[in-house]
Amino acid sequence: MIQRHSELRVLVAGPPHVQAEFRRKLADLHAAFLFVCRTSDLSQLVRNRELVHVVVLPTALQKVDWWALWNEICLLNPRPALLIYAHTASFQLWSSVLESGGYDVIIEPFSGEELQGAVLRAARSLEDESQDEFSDFLNE
Repeated sequence: MIQRHSELRVLVAGPPHVQAEFRRKLADLHAAFLFVCRTSDLSQLVRNRELVHVVVLPTALQKVDWWALWNEICLLNPRPALLIYAHTASFQLWSSVLESGGYDVIIEPFSGEELQGAVLRAARSLEDESQDEFSDFLNE
């Protein structure tokens, strides 16, 4: 378990093929990645008190699964920035994400550069809330 605050830690939720795609697209960040497929995987991370800076969560989940993941994410301390990815987005989706405390919505398909930029912006949003020690990583 990596506990250095100087390393950006990104949790990606989704099926294995999505995890592989995100790992490839985010490789240039040299961040620590955590991948989950199920709520029980995320529950284990919460119990282990894993530090996570950014959570990347799909909208394309069953409503029950999505809310179960969301409830577990809310238990992470400190609470990470939440980045939602979707095939399409409406004003209602964007406003729901923001009202729920999420950071942003990114629309698929997106390039590696777009995804990296979104993750870094989400991580930087945490800097404003707390002067975390990983800010040096973000400014490289």
